[in-house]
Amino acid sequence: MRHIEILASDEFEGREPGTAGEALAVSYIATELSAAGLMPGYNGHYFQPVALVSRFDGRSELRVTHAGGERSASAEVIAFGSRETVDLNTLPVIFVGHALGILADDGDAFADSRFDGQAVLLLRGDRGTGETAPSFRRSLAFFRDRGAAAIIGIAERGTPWDASLASMRFRQTYRAQSHRADVEGIVSAETTDLLFGEAGYPVERLFEMAAADDFQPMALPVELNVRTETLFDRYDGINVVALLPGTGDTDDTVMFTAHHDHFGICRPEGAEDRICNGAIDNASGIAALIETARALAAGPRPERDIMFVTTTAEESGLLGAFAFVEAPPRPLEQIIALFNLDSIAIAPRGMPVGIIGRGLTPLDALIDGIAREQGRDNYTGAELDAYVRRLDSWAFLANGVPALAVGGSFADPELLNGFLRGVYHSPDDEIEGMELGGALDDLLLHIALGRAFADPARYPTPQR
Repeated sequence: MRHIEILASDEFEGREPGTAGEALAVSYIATELSAAGLMPGYNGHYFQPVALVSRFDGRSELRVTHAGGERSASAEVIAFGSRETVDLNTLPVIFVGHALGILADDGDAFADSRFDGQAVLLLRGDRGTGETAPSFRRSLAFFRDRGAAAIIGIAERGTPWDASLASMRFRQTYRAQSHRADVEGIVSAETTDLLFGEAGYPVERLFEMAAADDFQPMALPVELNVRTETLFDRYDGINVVALLPGTGDTDDTVMFTAHHDHFGICRPEGAEDRICNGAIDNASGIAALIETARALAAGPRPERDIMFVTTTAEESGLLGAFAFVEAPPRPLEQIIALFNLDSIAIAPRGMPVGIIGRGLTPLDALIDGIAREQGRDNYTGAELDAYVRRLDSWAFLANGVPALAVGGSFADPELLNGFLRGVYHSPDDEIEGMELGGALDDLLLHIALGRAFADPARYPTPQR
């Protein structure tokens, strides 16, 4: 409770990356881990800087030309450039529908396709046939990698423009070395009608085309011209890395991770409560990570090394975790098990143990056994699969590290969804009324996981 009170206090201002609030948070975390007896874990330091960029929309204008004339729009358009000012002219436009080919079971439908010098037009959201479309973030990454000059999403029907606007601005922080298309943005359905309607492609026709079973990406008989003005802020976020050395001569490492960032001062001046304090998400996970480290350091020294990492910019797309993965202080293949702690203060005491990533690693059997040793049942609901890519553990799992999130917060869909639909990512995620019964259960579980996986007798070194 003391850790959460401090990390989620107004003094820490929501722990936004690159701010004084994050500086206070990482100083506090490193001090606590040092006091627990842990060594600096990142090339002799506790801190790993992560170069970040945030961009903000200035002004955007789209102009569509076709055989019958041209139309332009700047209202209900939000677009970000890769530079302060970007002018793109006479781009051919390819309409890819909901970009379902990205997720095709029979292989990538776009595997041999390049989009160099083209504008990709796509529909945001699912097409209403039960098929899950890729997220807009995933679609952006996909078409960036294939050379698209501009990527324009059409906002979901029925979603207010203000909500679509906020969702696009929400993810405009990225790592400094990351590639971005020249222009990335969204337009409303009404603006789509204005720009493409006279060419024969109003928004309803685009949705109808994309809903057809035989839909294939197609070039539209138009050209797109884009001008954007974008503001940039460049700064460093900070990962905290600490190490509990083992007594053995193995190079195996067990890891615990949790993100320390949140949304900072997230409401405009004059609002009654301007700070997104992030008590549950994720001061609770940081508190548990610190106390897991303290307990493991105070007990019999483990045979394997145990590393503790708190990450920056998780809320912006797992950026701190991916930065760690790309420049780890030791080879990733030495990490035999990773446990991510995120938003653990949701469930009461006595909940079953859920695993986000069940079936994706060889860790499940020992985790289930340890849960039973602690008198807890195991939860195997398939809906947890939806969260695999949303947590820092995904950055590691996607790069071959056995990485999971484990605990009781994930074992009751009603409680979890209540949190996600309630105080999640809002100024109301504060310490008042917080449930810590399940958090204590999960803390004890993670201490036991650390002891078991750091013991080669209980978890033999897997074949590499």
